[in-house]
Amino acid sequence: MPDWFLLVIRSLRVQVFLVLGVLVGLLIWQGFLARQAQNEYQQSLSQGQQAVLKVNLVRELERDVLDLQRNVLIFKETASPSVVSRFDLIMANIKANLAALTQMVDNNDNEELQRIANMQSHLNDYQVNFSAVVMDRSRRKEVFEDDLLLEMDELFRLLERYQWKTPQQQLTLTEAKFYLSRAKTSAFRYVLSPENQYVEAFQQAISVARQQTSELAWSAELRDTIDHTFEDVENDFFQLTQITRGYLYLVNVVMAGSANEFLYLAKQLNSLETQRLIEANTHIKQGLEKTNRQMLWSSVLSITIAALIALFFGYRVMLPIKRITSVFNKLADDENIDKIPGRSRQDEIGELSRAAAVFHHKNQQTEELLSRAQELNSRQIAMNQELSLAKRKAEQATQSKSMFLANMSHEIRTPMNGIIGLLDLLGNTPLNDEQREFLKKLSLSSQILMSLINDILDFSKIEAGKLHIETIEFSVQSLFDNLLANITTRAREKNLNVHFFVEPTLPSLLNGDPLRINQVLLNLCTNAIKFTRNGAIDIRLEHQPIPDTEHGVQIRVDVTDTGIGMNETQLATIFDSFTQADGSTSRTYGGTGLGLAIVKNLTELMGGGVAVTSTPNVGSTFSVTFSLSRPDKSPAVLQWKPTDKKTLWYFCKQPDALLDTRYLDALPVEVKQFPQAELGNRCEDIDERDEVIIDIQDLEQHLALKAQIETLQQRSIHFLFVTDTQPLNLGQLLAKKWHTAVLSHPFTPNQLVQALDRNLQTDSSAELAIIERPSKQLEGHVLLVEDNAINQLVAGQMLTRLGLTFDVAEDGQQAVTKIVNSPHYSIVLMDIQMPNMDGYQATRMIRERGFPDLLICGLSANAMQEDKDKALAAGMNDYLTKPIKLVQLEALLSKYLPQSPPVETS
Repeated sequence: MPDWFLLVIRSLRVQVFLVLGVLVGLLIWQGFLARQAQNEYQQSLSQGQQAVLKVNLVRELERDVLDLQRNVLIFKETASPSVVSRFDLIMANIKANLAALTQMVDNNDNEELQRIANMQSHLNDYQVNFSAVVMDRSRRKEVFEDDLLLEMDELFRLLERYQWKTPQQQLTLTEAKFYLSRAKTSAFRYVLSPENQYVEAFQQAISVARQQTSELAWSAELRDTIDHTFEDVENDFFQLTQITRGYLYLVNVVMAGSANEFLYLAKQLNSLETQRLIEANTHIKQGLEKTNRQMLWSSVLSITIAALIALFFGYRVMLPIKRITSVFNKLADDENIDKIPGRSRQDEIGELSRAAAVFHHKNQQTEELLSRAQELNSRQIAMNQELSLAKRKAEQATQSKSMFLANMSHEIRTPMNGIIGLLDLLGNTPLNDEQREFLKKLSLSSQILMSLINDILDFSKIEAGKLHIETIEFSVQSLFDNLLANITTRAREKNLNVHFFVEPTLPSLLNGDPLRINQVLLNLCTNAIKFTRNGAIDIRLEHQPIPDTEHGVQIRVDVTDTGIGMNETQLATIFDSFTQADGSTSRTYGGTGLGLAIVKNLTELMGGGVAVTSTPNVGSTFSVTFSLSRPDKSPAVLQWKPTDKKTLWYFCKQPDALLDTRYLDALPVEVKQFPQAELGNRCEDIDERDEVIIDIQDLEQHLALKAQIETLQQRSIHFLFVTDTQPLNLGQLLAKKWHTAVLSHPFTPNQLVQALDRNLQTDSSAELAIIERPSKQLEGHVLLVEDNAINQLVAGQMLTRLGLTFDVAEDGQQAVTKIVNSPHYSIVLMDIQMPNMDGYQATRMIRERGFPDLLICGLSANAMQEDKDKALAAGMNDYLTKPIKLVQLEALLSKYLPQSPPVETS
């Protein structure tokens, strides 16, 4: 043999494959035998099942034919229509069974097909004969009722017409009627039971009756009528007997013979199918015995070969592998090896033995390396311990930082609450203009500082994973008003134009967290103002439905500025915590670098995100999205119902229109837009019921349009102006000059509607005057629980201005003591965070001491919904967020305390 062949044969892999090939071949052979046996069994079983079905069909045919015969006999006696219906149903079932039986018969089985054809022929004859029986019964009824009985009744009437003169004639007439009645009775009996004795009785009685009537003296015409009638009676009775005998012969002889022949054929067919069923069962049994023998021999052969294969593997593979494994175990235990078995083999076992020898050689080298590795491992363990210790310190430092930020933010907010409260109180005292201006700037600075503190607190909550988003229904108009009120002053300080656009179809009510949405928008807008030296801030808000949701709405807000912009490197880190564009930016513009990080986290918590595009020295656009929902019925944010307006005219400087055309498209009136230069030419076309909107961007435009505006005013046409944010005094000048509404950027859709509906003839001095609303005077005695002296002063002054008296408690324990000792307080203003005992513990203790109805309102700088929920769960009736303002405090106390009656003056 060639050397390569010997190498292949000696290979353990080839030997294993050969053995496995033999096993696979045995399995395939056994599968083939099993499949063949299964096919034979299924074929035999199918034949047996078919034979059983045929036998059942034949037996059902026998039952149905007997049922047919029974119904025919019933019809013979009763002639019931229901019997005919049953006959038809049974006949249809027999035909269906015969058809099914025909389909089950092999086309080559001529004998069986011939039997079925004969059965079908007899069945057809049976059906035809039954139809003849039904017709004969119907004819017999017609002959008996419509002919025979009527003609006999006619004879009775003719006999009644005879006028007898002698007793003998009377006796003869009576006997004729008597025998005529007997004939009629015999006819009835024959109909009920068609026997010959009733036929003879009828013929004898009718013959005597006819003879008796012949002895009477009749007129010639009457005699002919009577004789003719007797002949009709005899003919009708004869016809009745013939019809009866005919259908009786069909029923008793012809149809009975067809039924018997059908049953005979059915029995033969039943015997044939039964024999085939027996043969099929025998074939199945023989096939199973043959298959069992084949499977038995196959199993014996397979077990024998498997045993031989197991011996082969044990001798050629398992035993050598066990020896080699023992060698490797000894090598692993550093034991000395004198001899490695199997090194002379030319297969894989030999290769493994030779590898063990190499491993033994390398093992000695490894021992030297192991000692060095153990030394290095010891050093690594020490380094890991140091790293773990450093990691724990870093985690503790991070946790301490978050706790420090939260605690310090709260500690800073406490005096800030006092500062803001005092500023609020000071603002309601008499001040000169310079003092009021200083106070306004001081209030703005304190609000900026409070916003910074809020950012630090929110960031610490985000890092700690404790910031939660609430879902409540809120008005987008309130959101817009608050946003514009906060950013307009800052923009005017830098002489920036602010443009605010809202998609008119936006729902006016949404479900979400308005506080956090306002925080995101305020952060973006204040950033845009801070980093913009000149130009404009453009705020656009649009929406679209969220796919696969019923009420989901995605809100998108784009804030575009003309500020310093950013490059790609700065954009990569702009949303990182404590990071701004670069160090110079932080030095120039200030800030903590937390705003955009908070924006990113808040938008993600609200199911949205934030993106930015920017060009250095050109500007930036920040885009944020929120996933909110709308209530079932929420009108659009732009709703205007003009009463008598005919057309809305808009004159602007194209293409720099100050009013977005989408606002105009959403208004339910006809809108005509023209350049400002067309105002003079279109004055005559404007009706008194129309309304005119005019863009005025500066005083030069105002002077250029002054004559046309005077024409509109003289014609009593309502008009209003739209101005940009700058110049600041332009709107006031226009309102004072023309006594009309002026819509200055930024404005909301609601402000647009208010400007359209506003009474245009107002006094400018009244329009510009600042009217201070006096606070309500309330009745009651208040317990103020507050640990901070400044806050005690602020809250106390506010309570005094509201006409209330109050006591002060420094902590929760003092509050409980005062209430228990002197339970006469109308309401308790309970601070949440206090030393000794906080507001939650104090409230629970007050309720436990028997004061379930005492009004308790929580005071806290924490404005989260979970904080309010926690306060209500502790037993408080309401919750007020610091810093406390007089208007908010007045609104809260007005819900629970009565108003003082007005003081009468003499």
